[in-house]
Amino acid sequence: MGRDSKGYNFVFRGGRNNSYTFDTNYEITYEVKFKPSSYLFDEKEEFSTEVYEMVIAITERKNSDDKIPPDAFIMFTIADIVTDFFKNRERIIVYICDTSDARHLARSHKFGLWFEKFKTTQFMKVDAFIIDEMGVIYINTLILHRENPYFVEIIDAFRKVTGGYTEDK
Repeated sequence: MGRDSKGYNFVFRGGRNNSYTFDTNYEITYEVKFKPSSYLFDEKEEFSTEVYEMVIAITERKNSDDKIPPDAFIMFTIADIVTDFFKNRERIIVYICDTSDARHLARSHKFGLWFEKFKTTQFMKVDAFIIDEMGVIYINTLILHRENPYFVEIIDAFRKVTGGYTEDK
């Protein structure tokens, strides 16, 4: 179970994707996965085995016709899950905003607000924006622990992969 907070209780399911699940008061089940993603960086880098893509997905909804209501408890729960996942300070999270429904800018904005609300001196968030030839903006976020022994190398590798970045301290 997740630690006591303002969020929902969560369960670490583990597995290949380091899965966590939680149920909301609106009968919606979420899964937060941290999928091993060493391919996102040069796999020769010593830290590449500690790279995980974070995916937040709804896995079950009782009322699928209804719009999902605002739920402040979700952001607390996600923050608790990320903190739990970072018990290993060498882990690196990459969050890629899904563009399939054209709501990626809203997702990025919401995720940024969540990070600001729960920002501590332990973590650093770095954003990168890539625009393809069709004008689609891809938003990628890197989150790492400030005590990661490869801190500088990771940020440099992220910059090389994305072509630049902006930094939230």
